Amino acid sequence: MTDNIKQVRIVEVGPRDGLQNISSIISTKKKVEYINRLTKSGLPEIEVTSFVSPKWVPQLADSFEVSNSITKDPSITYTALIPNQRGLDRAIDAGYTSIAVLTATSETFSQKNTNCSISDGLKVLKSMVPSWSKSSLRVRGYISTVWHCPYEGAINAKSVLTIIDQLLDIGISEISLGDTIGKATPDEIKRTLETILYRFDASHFAFHMHDTFGHAEENIHVGLEMGITTYDSSAGGLGGCPYAPGASGNVATESVISICESLGIHTGVDKNLLKSAGDYMIGVIDQGVFERA
Repeated sequence: MTDNIKQVRIVEVGPRDGLQNISSIISTKKKVEYINRLTKSGLPEIEVTSFVSPKWVPQLADSFEVSNSITKDPSITYTALIPNQRGLDRAIDAGYTSIAVLTATSETFSQKNTNCSISDGLKVLKSMVPSWSKSSLRVRGYISTVWHCPYEGAINAKSVLTIIDQLLDIGISEISLGDTIGKATPDEIKRTLETILYRFDASHFAFHMHDTFGHAEENIHVGLEMGITTYDSSAGGLGGCPYAPGASGNVATESVISICESLGIHTGVDKNLLKSAGDYMIGVIDQGVFERA
C-alpha cells in the first residue's frame, strides 16, 4: 500500500515533547533559536510548547515568551499542547490557531500523567469545545498508551475505540496514536490498527512512536503499509513522556525522513537543516549537563 502514498506529513514535537523532561532549564533565547532552525528545515508542523503549570513542567514555564519570540513561517502550522481551560486561554492569547489535547487508555497512566481519571479528563476536553470552536481552532488529540501501559500492561483495542469515538464526537480533527513506552511490536501495531481502521478512516490518525525497544522504525513501516500518512517525531530523537518510566526517546525525525526517502515518499523537509537544528539543541542540553557536573 505504500505505493499509493506520495507524501508524508511530519509533526515535529521536539520543542515540547523533546524538552519537557530536561532537568537543566534551557534559556528562552536558545529555545527560540532551536525552533527557528526547525522552521527553516521546511517542516509542515511544529509543536512549540505546552501551556501547562510550571509546577508540573518547569522547563516550559516560558511558553508564552517562546511563542511570541519565534519567527513564524505562514506555511507552517505551529501548535501548542493545552491541558485545561486556563491553558487554552493562554494559547489563544499567544495567537495559536492550532492546539493539541491529550488523553489515555489506561486509568493509572491518566492519573499519573494528568492527575485525573480518563472520564474526568474527557469532561474537561468537552468543556473547552465552546472556546476552541469560537476561536476556530484546529484541535489535535493525543491518545497515550494505545498498545502498552507501564503500569497496566497490554491494552485492549476496544478501549482505544471508545476513546477515539469520544474524541471525534467533540470535533478533534486528528488523533495521534501513542506507543508511549515503545514496547509495541510490528504485529501488535498491525492488529490494533486493523481494529481501528475497520471502523475509522486512516486519514483521522497519526503515529507517535517511541524507540525504547528499537521497534519504532519497523512500526512506522507498518503504519505506512496501512495508510497512515502523519508521523510525530523529534529531531535527534529527543524526549519521551515523564510519566512513562524508561520510555525516553521519541523516534528521530531524521529516521522518519530516511524511511520515507527509501520508499520514494516525499516529506518536504530538508534533512540537513533538520539535523543541524537537532544537533544544536543536543549541544545545548549536553552543555547544561556539563555545567551542572
